[in-house]
Amino acid sequence: MSQEHVAAGDIVRRIAEHWPEVAGRIRPGIIYLYRARDLLLDDVEQILKPYGLRTSDLDVLGALRTQPRPWQLTPTELYRALLLSSGGLTKILHRLEAAGWIDRPANPVDGRSKLVRLTRSGERQLEKALQAVLENEDQRMTVLSDEEQQQLGQLLGKLVGAWEQ
Repeated sequence: MSQEHVAAGDIVRRIAEHWPEVAGRIRPGIIYLYRARDLLLDDVEQILKPYGLRTSDLDVLGALRTQPRPWQLTPTELYRALLLSSGGLTKILHRLEAAGWIDRPANPVDGRSKLVRLTRSGERQLEKALQAVLENEDQRMTVLSDEEQQQLGQLLGKLVGAWEQ
C-alpha cells in the first residue's frame, strides 16, 4: 500500500468512530471495492509500462482479441464495449496503430469508415503483457483460498449483474 493513501480499513474505522450518524448506512464492502479497483489499476499500470502499454490499450487489444478472427470491430462497437469517450478512443487507436498493434482496414460494409483489427504483432504484445498481469493477479489473490476466490467472483458477478440491468 502506498504511503499516500489511508488504508481502507482505517477509513471504515474512522467513519464508525467519528461519523456515527452515517456509520450504520455505510457499506464497508463498497469502500473496499473502490480501494481494490484503485490498487488493481495501479498494479496493472506498473506491470504494463515495460510493454509500452496502458490499461486502456490493454482493454482495446483485449476487446479485439475476444472477437472471432480476424479480431476486428468497428470503432462504434469498440467504443460501446469499452465505455470510453470517442475522443479518448481515437487517441488510443492512434497510439496502437503507430506501435503496429492494430491496423485500420476499410470497412467493406460501410466504405466511409474503417475497422479496427488486431495485428499479429498486437496479439503477441497482448499475450506477453497479459501473462505478466495474470501472474500478478495470481500472486495478489493468494490471500484468498480457491473457494473464497470462487465465492468472491460469484458475489461480485451477482452485484455487477444487478447494477448493469
